[in-house]
Amino acid sequence: MSWARRLTASLHGRLLLSLATAIVVSLAVWLFIFHILVRNELYGSYDDSLVAHMRALAAYAVKNPGAEGIAEYMPEFRTQQHQEFFQVWDAAGKVLALSDSSAGRTLPLLDAKPAMPTFHDIELPDGHLGRAVAQEFPLPEGDLRGHIVVAMAGEIQPLIDLEERLHLFVFIGTFATVVASLAIASYSVRRSLRPVEALSQSVSAINPEDPDARLHIGGLPGELAPVAAKVQAMVRQLIEAIARERRFARNVAHELRTPLAEARMLAEVGALSDDVEAARRAFADIGGATAELEQIVESLLSLSRYESGMQRPEPEPVDLRAEVTHQVEVLDSAARARHLEIALEAPGEAWVFTDAALARRLISNLLGNAVAHAPAGARVEARLSDDGELVVDNPAPQLTPADIPRLGERFFRIGKGGHGSHAGLGLSLAQAVARILGLELSLALTEQGHLRAVARGFQPLPG
Repeated sequence: MSWARRLTASLHGRLLLSLATAIVVSLAVWLFIFHILVRNELYGSYDDSLVAHMRALAAYAVKNPGAEGIAEYMPEFRTQQHQEFFQVWDAAGKVLALSDSSAGRTLPLLDAKPAMPTFHDIELPDGHLGRAVAQEFPLPEGDLRGHIVVAMAGEIQPLIDLEERLHLFVFIGTFATVVASLAIASYSVRRSLRPVEALSQSVSAINPEDPDARLHIGGLPGELAPVAAKVQAMVRQLIEAIARERRFARNVAHELRTPLAEARMLAEVGALSDDVEAARRAFADIGGATAELEQIVESLLSLSRYESGMQRPEPEPVDLRAEVTHQVEVLDSAARARHLEIALEAPGEAWVFTDAALARRLISNLLGNAVAHAPAGARVEARLSDDGELVVDNPAPQLTPADIPRLGERFFRIGKGGHGSHAGLGLSLAQAVARILGLELSLALTEQGHLRAVARGFQPLPG
């Protein structure tokens, strides 16, 4: 990769290159303008001096025909070696006057126009580079000279030397300014981009395996803070999605293994039996196993939808008394099969503002968990208050206080070695639904050895 490509591959390089280009171009333009201004000022002043001397000499030459050369001896026209030269021609090109500084060497006849000075860069009689101005001046009628051309020249090497020294000083100053500006720009850009580099390193250091991964967004400028916050939210959602996907796959692999094996075993036994009744019982058992599979899959999918935000609450007026009564009726046959008594204590109505489907699933899971895990012949109590607080109480002799914090874990098994009956998906799903509805769901073990689940926080309808 070339240096130019490496330089433009980073934000620091691009900003530095843009600033360097702007600085160099600006100073180059300023240097060119300075050159024009200095040249015009130096040569303008010098040209004005030559024109003034030329016109003074012409005024004398016009008034003194035949005595033009005497001007050399007048104080205002005295010239010095390597400084100024003058010369006067008549209309025929004859030299009428010559400065003593020319040492007998004449200037070339210069183009001249009447009423307007004409400037020339010439070689002076002494061999040095000079600047000359010439003009044609009219004479009175009858003057045998016709007209005269007066030229005034001077050596400009001192001006050239001064201009070169000025340019050298300005160039050195400009170069030092460019170097200092680039150093300051590089430092400023690097310092300004430190928060961006820190954000980049923080993003690169994120471990998708770490559920508590966070971006370090402190010190970011206001322009980048919203971007960092959005990236952090997206990273968080991505990590949560990965975790949900892994939990779902792990849960499916864990929970479906036993029902599938049971269904396969029943199918194989039924296929080997010649007894029609035995085959029917096998098919009935297979139906029960597949129903359990269906319930597990539905619960897992519901958990995934709730946790991912795909299913959101749609609040509406709901009578919790009616919902709890309906779920008690649904569970009646399962309770009677295990000789359980479901006791409901509730007011005539308990209207709240919540999502009906989610509230129904919450009540179903709490009551269903109590009926599924209460000992045979026990009493399951459900109490509903006027403000919508639901309490479900069932005997749980197999639980210990240490088990309570883990009841919300999926597929947590009670007993030594992690085996035993499920506290299962029902409570995990109930807790997920409670979070979505903004409710508080607490689980506790009473002194009588009962598991008590309390759901509170429903919004009552205004009376």
